Amino acid sequence: MLTLAKLVPINLESEKQRFFAENGNYNPQFEYEENFHSDELLVHGLPEKDLSALADKIVHEDVAVQLAADAKEKVDGLLSQEAVTKKVEAFLQLHDLAERYSITWSSSFVARTSITATNIKLRIPAAFRSQEDLLGMLYHEVGTHALRRVNYEKQPWFKKKKQFGFGSYLRTEEGLASLHSLLPLKNKSAYGSALRYLAVAHAQKEGFADTYKFVSQYVDDPERRWAITFKQKRGLTDTSLPGGYTKDLVYFAGLVEVWRYLNERNFEVDGLYFGKLAKEDVEKAKEINPAFEPLLPSFYVADKDNYRLKMQEIGQINHLF
Repeated sequence: MLTLAKLVPINLESEKQRFFAENGNYNPQFEYEENFHSDELLVHGLPEKDLSALADKIVHEDVAVQLAADAKEKVDGLLSQEAVTKKVEAFLQLHDLAERYSITWSSSFVARTSITATNIKLRIPAAFRSQEDLLGMLYHEVGTHALRRVNYEKQPWFKKKKQFGFGSYLRTEEGLASLHSLLPLKNKSAYGSALRYLAVAHAQKEGFADTYKFVSQYVDDPERRWAITFKQKRGLTDTSLPGGYTKDLVYFAGLVEVWRYLNERNFEVDGLYFGKLAKEDVEKAKEINPAFEPLLPSFYVADKDNYRLKMQEIGQINHLF
């Protein structure tokens, strides 16, 4: 089974340094500890024309705003590690998860933030430009991933998905989390996930250096450009070749699918919190455990009407109707 750990090259840092030393005109030659089949890189599928067109529309409508935000970040700076830690701890406490989750900071993490069953991993330096940006991350990681995990552990089908006939849940998981990350933002454009969808599509046709140049049109910060490009080209040894790991497409594809699913249900999200399950399996989960009352995120429980209005705004801004 292909894991993200297998996709981290053992020479990642040295190849990154060479890439920047050659002004972005070098295609890294990665080495991996373990071998895996190239077909595994496409397990999440390939970009689709209609979604690529939608992603392109979203990105081009918002690129000027995003580049201005990047410029402002250079002037204002980022939130401190201490401030981020305090906010994360408070949010965990709000959801009675403070005892369960620890917080780990490291400069070696590829992603800005990730979460396991018991740990929140944050990359150094802290990469949050504002309180609303940080809150969006918490809605994504804790308010979606963590709570769905906790609810999943209480189900009779916990670790028995194949036995109960449950399908893959990743698009629903990341789609719902991506939607929730937009809720606290003033600008609710799905720019980030849409750009990554386009980057996946570009990487399937071009090498690392060309993909980096493509991303540079939309992201001002070189480190963020590198991170986006690396995620699309990881898994390849010779990154001058087309291809790479396509997982990043599930965020935007899932966002579109889940929004449309919820729109048909007046944005009643309870069923999606029965566990780590696909939207297609919600009714099955309810039939198996009809009396189950899932733990739900504070931003939904506190004001469902406001949640619904914000989700409708997301749909309108991102042409999801």
